[in-house]
Amino acid sequence: MAAKEKTTLDYGAEIKKLRQEGPRRVYILRGEEDYLRDSYLSELKKLCLPEGTEAFNYHRLQGPGLDMAALRQSAEAMPFMGEHTLTEVRDLDVNRTSGYDVEALKAFLEDVPDWATVAFVFSPGYAPDNRLAPVKAMKKAGADIAFTSPGEAELLRWVVRRMESLGKRIDGPTANYLIWICGDRMNALIPEMVKIAGYASDRDVTCRDIDAVAKKAPETTIFNLTDALGAGEYDKAARLLADLLADKDEPPQRQIAMISEQFRRLYVARVAQDTGRGESYITACVPELSGRAYPLRLLQRACRSFSADRLARAVGFCAQCDYAMKDTGGDPEALMKELILRLAMDRS
Repeated sequence: MAAKEKTTLDYGAEIKKLRQEGPRRVYILRGEEDYLRDSYLSELKKLCLPEGTEAFNYHRLQGPGLDMAALRQSAEAMPFMGEHTLTEVRDLDVNRTSGYDVEALKAFLEDVPDWATVAFVFSPGYAPDNRLAPVKAMKKAGADIAFTSPGEAELLRWVVRRMESLGKRIDGPTANYLIWICGDRMNALIPEMVKIAGYASDRDVTCRDIDAVAKKAPETTIFNLTDALGAGEYDKAARLLADLLADKDEPPQRQIAMISEQFRRLYVARVAQDTGRGESYITACVPELSGRAYPLRLLQRACRSFSADRLARAVGFCAQCDYAMKDTGGDPEALMKELILRLAMDRS
């Protein structure tokens, strides 16, 4: 699965805090789980903008080419027919010092009016650099919330409730399998659950229903690919490689990075088993697996098909492939095929 913040966000606690304390002047809303980010933003809008006031007191600005005068004007405008205003700034590239007036932004953040809330909303995959002055000024002025995927138990409950709203039942093991196949991003799970609910002939959803219509997350395909290599199932590995290359949503460069990450995880799990260090060592090295019992069990099982030495070499092969792609500008698809061939031939 995609890398996440080490600390899992307690979304319920954040919502409770928002409702009890009211909106703050500045927010940084970021992280991989955009479903929770947008849900939080909706709650913030309800508090700032009672029904009928949004047309007067809500402003949305785009980060690229942000006009600081427009930002200041929207925040300083007195609320009309309400007590609060909300300005939403989408995808400001705070890690670059061009495209907006840094000093003007810092000055603005020091003097946001009491009636105004300014929410800086960032897309998944974007991480504001905490070392930079604009980011420091944002954090000093308000709240920084990183929306991570919920813990395993909470995510399972959400899947069960969502399926129930679609008229279907799903048990815990099947819900775990669904998350494993489709990934743990809630916005990605929603359309897959709709498809599965429409396909399932019985009220109870089965793993067979999931296999029939759900789109596999690339991380799942890569896990199955490395599993096939470990088991010596090279025809299966070739088919899975073809599936990856046919997936135009993820470029080969990104897929190579994910293959490298998967072998790194397998190596960590193998070392943990060989040295008796246990699960705590794995989750310390791979924090996104913390609290994820199901994928952790699968990883521990999968690593047994490889020796630690073979996995160490696999990590090296991946690094060499990445270097060749970046240094020589080689064809990523051809390099990926060559990488899988090298991994298949190294059987010791």
